Amino acid sequence: MPCFTVCIPSYNAAKVIGATIDSLLRQNFTDWECLVVDDNSTDETEAIVRSFADPRIRFIKNTVNLGCAGNFQRCRDLATGTYIYFLANDDILSPQALERTYAAFQMAPDIAVVTRPYYWFENDNPDLPIRYTRPLNAFSDQIISATDSTQSLRAIFDVLGQVTALAFRNDALIEPFSPHVWTTHIQPFLATLKDRRGVFMHDYLAAIRLEHSQARTLPTIYNPSPLWTWITMFEAIFTDPEWSRQRKVGVDNISRHVEGLIQIRCHSTFTIFVREAWLYLRYRPVNILTFRYWFFVLGCAVAPPRILRFMVDKYMSKVTKAQTVGIQSINKVHA
Repeated sequence: MPCFTVCIPSYNAAKVIGATIDSLLRQNFTDWECLVVDDNSTDETEAIVRSFADPRIRFIKNTVNLGCAGNFQRCRDLATGTYIYFLANDDILSPQALERTYAAFQMAPDIAVVTRPYYWFENDNPDLPIRYTRPLNAFSDQIISATDSTQSLRAIFDVLGQVTALAFRNDALIEPFSPHVWTTHIQPFLATLKDRRGVFMHDYLAAIRLEHSQARTLPTIYNPSPLWTWITMFEAIFTDPEWSRQRKVGVDNISRHVEGLIQIRCHSTFTIFVREAWLYLRYRPVNILTFRYWFFVLGCAVAPPRILRFMVDKYMSKVTKAQTVGIQSINKVHA
């Protein structure tokens, strides 16, 4: 039985999955199997994966398209490792990713999940951050739980949007994956964290590719609403009165992220943009009194999507200052 089962749910990833697998093959930690579970792709994904001769890599193709949640569940069902490690089919790992994750699981016997900060990249340059999330502690890994402080919970919620480099103890992953694409992997992570503890690593071990994302290429992904799916998830997981603080923190936190309106305006319809803007007020009415809310709503409403996309792509790194905040890129992380 391998230590890690690295699960790569794939679909029409022929242009990018080769680089993803290359980053896995560069791992310092070698006790792993890789399951590329393909959701009935119509491109050359299978040929690309099978071109890698490493016997630890297995390709499994679904006979029908199961959708995001169904494909994630199939990955989970096939995984035999002590730990399940998810890797999106277009992202890149640091050579220390599995090694550092294994060390995180060893911090305490009840550690069941591991998370991390990450950054986005574009133009096939994973060493050039464009946007980024923040670690809970910039200098050391931290043990976390669902009963942590509000500040800690906000930091945890903020790094769960991407699946790459999230890891689960196999025998602790019992919650089904959410049917909604925005929260597919987040729901089982938070449900597991309710009962067991986790670790929030501090290193940037995952680089998230922007160009291939369905959020940019599939307008229908925004229906149902991203905001609504997150809030529905918080309400489902933290239902009982004893979890009311966690539920309120989660709803308030996601409703603060009004910058999400830019993505919807750029890559979906105006009607969906208006709906999302209204939901930000419905779930956090105080937004109506903030300059930030109106800046994003009015700015996105006025700017044509084509111009807005150009401005975001050209100036994002300058606005976020991702290249000047001292982020150590994935190929420079020290073990």
